[in-house]
Amino acid sequence: MSMDVSRPHRAGSPALSYRPDIEGLRGVAVGLVVAYHAFPRLRTGGFVGVDVFFVISGYLITQLILTAVQAGRFSVGEFYRRRVRRIVPALLVVMSACGIFGWLVLLPTELQWLGKSISYSASFLANVFFARTGGYFDRTAELNPLLHLWSLAVEEQFYFVWPVLMLLAARHGLTMRILLAVLVTSLAISIWGAWYAPRQHFYYPAGRAWELAVGALLAAWQLSAARASDTDRSSSHSPRWVGAQTLSVAGLALVVAGGVFWTADEPIPGVWSVIPTAGAAMLIAAGPQAAVNRWFLGSPPLTLVGRISYPLYLWHWPMLSFTRVIVGHAPRPTIAAAEVVVACLAAYATYRLLEAPIRFGELGRRAVPGLLAGLAVLTLIGAAAGARRIPGRLSGPLFTQWDAAVTDWHYPEDTDFDRRSGFGTVTLASQRQRKVLFIGDSHIQHYWPRIEYLIHTRPGVARSAEFATYRGCPPMPAIRSTWRGWNCRRSFDFAVQQAFQPDVDTVVFGAFWEKYFLGEYSVDHSLQQIHGAQADTRAPLALDSPGTELAFEQFRSTIAQLVSSGRRVFIVLSNPTSPLFDPLFPPQMRLSPRLANALPPGSAPRIDAAAFESFVEPLMSRLRNIAAQSGARVIDPRSTLCDGMICPAAGPRGMPLYLDSNHLSGHGARERASFIDEVLLGPDALSAASLSVSASEGAPMKQ
Repeated sequence: MSMDVSRPHRAGSPALSYRPDIEGLRGVAVGLVVAYHAFPRLRTGGFVGVDVFFVISGYLITQLILTAVQAGRFSVGEFYRRRVRRIVPALLVVMSACGIFGWLVLLPTELQWLGKSISYSASFLANVFFARTGGYFDRTAELNPLLHLWSLAVEEQFYFVWPVLMLLAARHGLTMRILLAVLVTSLAISIWGAWYAPRQHFYYPAGRAWELAVGALLAAWQLSAARASDTDRSSSHSPRWVGAQTLSVAGLALVVAGGVFWTADEPIPGVWSVIPTAGAAMLIAAGPQAAVNRWFLGSPPLTLVGRISYPLYLWHWPMLSFTRVIVGHAPRPTIAAAEVVVACLAAYATYRLLEAPIRFGELGRRAVPGLLAGLAVLTLIGAAAGARRIPGRLSGPLFTQWDAAVTDWHYPEDTDFDRRSGFGTVTLASQRQRKVLFIGDSHIQHYWPRIEYLIHTRPGVARSAEFATYRGCPPMPAIRSTWRGWNCRRSFDFAVQQAFQPDVDTVVFGAFWEKYFLGEYSVDHSLQQIHGAQADTRAPLALDSPGTELAFEQFRSTIAQLVSSGRRVFIVLSNPTSPLFDPLFPPQMRLSPRLANALPPGSAPRIDAAAFESFVEPLMSRLRNIAAQSGARVIDPRSTLCDGMICPAAGPRGMPLYLDSNHLSGHGARERASFIDEVLLGPDALSAASLSVSASEGAPMKQ
């Protein structure tokens, strides 16, 4: 992060007193963020460091602007020139280093993604890019070396509008009212967005502006109080001694509590963000003479970390992220600690050799055009890489084949929407009139390639296929999605209505069942996602809760109605999942100076599914019982995908069969999901006439 701590400025700029305690608070904030990224097993809430940064930024920038406006010396042009000198030098170095290293070690699709990230980051639109590209199978947060630049983009967008807003507000005497309006409106958006659209609102400035406004309000109030008491305008109006001690101790407690006890399982941002935000504001308000501020925050070690916090923030995440890309998992604690040390050294060198000379030296003013040109050049280079106009070092048939395998998803996005319900279906037509209706989430969608293959190769024998699926929604009544804001009950009701259409003689239910009731199976349950990746999901439901019991009973009743109408009904159990299925290109091949033309023998793991089966057994038993009670048939994908309990993660040539830890690739489904064949090619369940009767007399009961 790039927030300024007031230091001596050039002549002509308003002189603001240096606050070593604010410098130290920046050190605490960046330390929380780095610890959170480097040691995810600690399950801390270190991401609150970003909230602290935003408060500091709002305070210092607003203090700078209002002080200059009151003195009649504020220049919008000079403000932006200082921002460029402060932010751009280190940013150019880090993005260039990421681009060069990425060209050396990234596969074609990975380099394309990095190129787009560079292009948007250089134009300070990284947050918009990451919010809009959070697709179902996009690169995860841990594998994106520049994802942390979303917060820098939010800050720069704040800088873009804030000077003009404060200038107009000050001239019309509306500063406090404007700031209160920003705070209240943005906080409301933040709380709403954290629940209904967390992926987008995590990144967008509308849900973060209130944190900046908290710092801005504090700065405006202090300047107003200083004028009222006829004190020096450049000094902070600090509370009395007892009040200062109380504020500083309570503020530090709130920041530490947020950093230690809050996890990414809670909505981010939102109401919980009030805790670290209030803590940061209280620490700043306590003033530099409060004991905590003077002896802890103002201590030399913390002020040193604070001084290099911006380049440290820039450097630490790419190092950790590239390690994840190469080895396929978070670096071990010892490796992570070593990378943090290297990041600190790189940050110190960046500050001493680049940032300080350009910010405070004579070179600074002349460097602005060159710095802006550098951003423009990186934007163009990133765009070229994002369009695959710049091939990486790892180019050739092997790498192209691997790329194709790990992006092999075929389910179409085009859906025939029903205007009344808001939901729709996707159809694969054969030469037969009768249909199989597939109901579920993406774990039924990933069988599309096998179904498509059967229909195209045996059009006169295979039934047509229709999909009434909704990603993130279990095919059960009265069960909410794990994704907030998605109306799963309505999607299920729509799907069941389609199941009773006259031309549907077979219905298949399938899903990522355990995701909704047990959580996803993981080898290491102590790890957590980062950068708010878990913020858009709800916790799984309790398998034995009354609500779940009711849903299971209604599910059984729905299936019984379908079976009694003469239709065949299948329940597809969960396919084996494990983080070990996640495709990993051999690290030694990424780093080797010689390009290989084939994967090494035995590079793909064979995974023992026994632990997974034990994990999901309580839920799978419930589904088997429902099938037995209602007359449905059960399909267990493991019987075909695996040899007993041993499941291959790749095909004979080493190409992965999975897209991630739980979704089959198109090739994997097409070649190995033969358990679907019975559904499309099996005997007729009913005559056309009886189906027509069942459609009119056996309509689904209201749940």
